[in-house]
Amino acid sequence: MEISGTAALTWSHTVCPSLHLPQPLFTREARRFRVWCGTDQSSKGNQMIISVTGATGFIGKRLVQKLQAENHSIHVLTRSKSKAEQIFPVKDFPGVKIAEEPEWKECIHGSTGVVNLAGLPISTRWSSEIKKEIKQSRIRVTSKVVELIKSAPEDIRPKVFVSATAVGYYGTSETQVFDEQSPSGKDYLAEVCREWESSALKVNGDVRVALIRIGVVLGKDGGALAKMIPLFVMFAGGPLGSGNQ
Repeated sequence: MEISGTAALTWSHTVCPSLHLPQPLFTREARRFRVWCGTDQSSKGNQMIISVTGATGFIGKRLVQKLQAENHSIHVLTRSKSKAEQIFPVKDFPGVKIAEEPEWKECIHGSTGVVNLAGLPISTRWSSEIKKEIKQSRIRVTSKVVELIKSAPEDIRPKVFVSATAVGYYGTSETQVFDEQSPSGKDYLAEVCREWESSALKVNGDVRVALIRIGVVLGKDGGALAKMIPLFVMFAGGPLGSGNQ
């Protein structure tokens, strides 16, 4: 699998036993890279403790499932314990610890890494209030996680901070081609992404920071594809835009 134009990573070691990134990647800059997924028997004992915000979301759920399959310890950092418990029932996720905000510090201190995916979905009707909450929900959680990482003593401080952002950083164009070196756009989503990334980069200098600019994620059980499929089932679907974008 090749990822290009949507991710900025700073890892230089194994992320999980079957996910390897070639060295070097970058130091707080983005470039194209390849990810190989396979079975590495030699690293089965290399278990990690990963704290995840936004774990109940479309991407977060799959991440937790993958980490659990690799026998890592997972802390789900949530503001709704009841919702998280429905999505990650104990019988199916015995190694997952669900923690509400008062417990986040305890979970983050001692974690190998933190993955920050929290944020109000943007696929809704935008009012001035919703736009404000879209931005604040991302910055608020990111800033809180950053402060908790910074407050951790060095010996129990996470080594890696993975913070989601989005390809909305680049703005939009029907003709322009964007890569990781392209400047930020000037629209609302670009503004959200700039402030979102700025909040994440305030973490300690000794913590590897991975800013992942995520595009539209397609999966049959959620996200954009699940909303489009019913239209095509009713023969009401069609191309998005002119096809030249």
